[in-house]
Amino acid sequence: MKNKLLLGVTLLLSSIFFIFTTTVQAQEDNSLQNVLDSGTLTVGTSADNPPKEYIRMNDGQEEIVGFDIDVAERIAEELGVELESTNMKFDGLIPSVQEGEFDMALAGFNPTPEREEVVSFSDSYHDLPFVILTTKDKEDTFNSIESLAGQEVAAQKGSTQETILNDYIEEARPVALGKLPEVISEINAGTVDAGVVGYLSARNYLDTYPNLTIADIDIEVPEEETAQTIAFPKESQALITEVNQIIAEMQESGEIDDLLEKNIEVAQAGDTDSRNTLEVYGPLFLKGAATTIGVAVVCVIVGTLLGVFVAMLRLSSNKFINTIAFFYIQVLRGTPALLQVFIFYFGLSAILTIPAIHVWDINLARLIPGCIALAINSSAYVAEIIRSGINAVDSGQMEAGYSLGLNRRITMREIILPQAVRNILPALGNEFVSMIKETSLLSVIAVSELMFVADTVKAATYRTMESLFIAAVIYFMITWFVSWLVSLLEKRLERSAKG
Repeated sequence: MKNKLLLGVTLLLSSIFFIFTTTVQAQEDNSLQNVLDSGTLTVGTSADNPPKEYIRMNDGQEEIVGFDIDVAERIAEELGVELESTNMKFDGLIPSVQEGEFDMALAGFNPTPEREEVVSFSDSYHDLPFVILTTKDKEDTFNSIESLAGQEVAAQKGSTQETILNDYIEEARPVALGKLPEVISEINAGTVDAGVVGYLSARNYLDTYPNLTIADIDIEVPEEETAQTIAFPKESQALITEVNQIIAEMQESGEIDDLLEKNIEVAQAGDTDSRNTLEVYGPLFLKGAATTIGVAVVCVIVGTLLGVFVAMLRLSSNKFINTIAFFYIQVLRGTPALLQVFIFYFGLSAILTIPAIHVWDINLARLIPGCIALAINSSAYVAEIIRSGINAVDSGQMEAGYSLGLNRRITMREIILPQAVRNILPALGNEFVSMIKETSLLSVIAVSELMFVADTVKAATYRTMESLFIAAVIYFMITWFVSWLVSLLEKRLERSAKG
């Protein structure tokens, strides 16, 4: 009897193992087939690192170009599919690949053990040496790894440069920054003492910033840690195998080296166009401003409607309902809006499949979760604004409504809320202004709003202050116009109340 039971258990476990391995294998085999069936190879990148990946304007349209993009285009060409590239912040690429949003990502990835736990990698297609970039007045001081002890040394957050900084320049004080142009700007401004930068990028920046120089410091890093690879979702072995074969053929023919040399020559420091930044990238800034306004309007409208509902729950005499509303408000006001954007973005991606439909070059699969997060965040603040406005209305107004035979709902709608709106309109206007600025949080999930555009332009042109100044002027113009409209509405309500 025991032998039969043992045999049954063994057969059951064997069946489960067989089904599991078959399913995994099917997933692996489907990775290539899915790309071929869709006719599109989706690629994520962080276009702030010339000559590897950066933005150029082509007939008024933004275009992601560079060495890595050329490699991706050749892979897509060999697979017989179209290439679809998405630009986002570097530290968001691995989580996006992990969630299966891209078929692959190229942005100077090194296959660290931490990354290999969540995504898979191709063979190396390029080795990228790293250098220490600093200012000329510190060139003689920084002449060895030991000379960096106690100094602030910057690197791009989540990059191989940051790993090298932490592992091989241990005595330095590391500073992690979101984008490469930020690293360069802080080095040039002297707010950090030096930075770990890829050699190709450093060469370009030296032409733009005469105050910068490459320190005479050798970073002895094993070759495998400078290897540049392509990141894939975990179960993508069939696609990885095909890509590895294409890479090997490109390396053998010398095409990889040719593409690299071509992009080094093309990616001159700054914009090759002699016109000013606003003239060249004006359409991109206008598009970002329109996206910012559109997102802010949608989020404020939805947030206000939801905020009114939550405020009514908060004012309920039912303790259970009141407690739920109180908890809702405290959670949303007590956690960063950026964290909420990430939670809704990755959370919704895990439970819902939002079609990757592009409207005005914006992926709705990114825009919708971001708008939901900001609208819900806004609703918590609007709810408290409305609650305070209602409480500010004399309690006798409610009693007057009851004396006229009106119930609580009608009294609230017809008598209390109109008076409360006049009291809270300035605060609601401030919420709209705040939302315009908070849309910049969506840049972390690659929604091309105004701040994302400013980051993109400064990476392409190396004109950091000019790009940020243009964005600041546009933000000011939008918020000033909104404040003016709110002021007009407020005066109109005051006149109607007196009349």
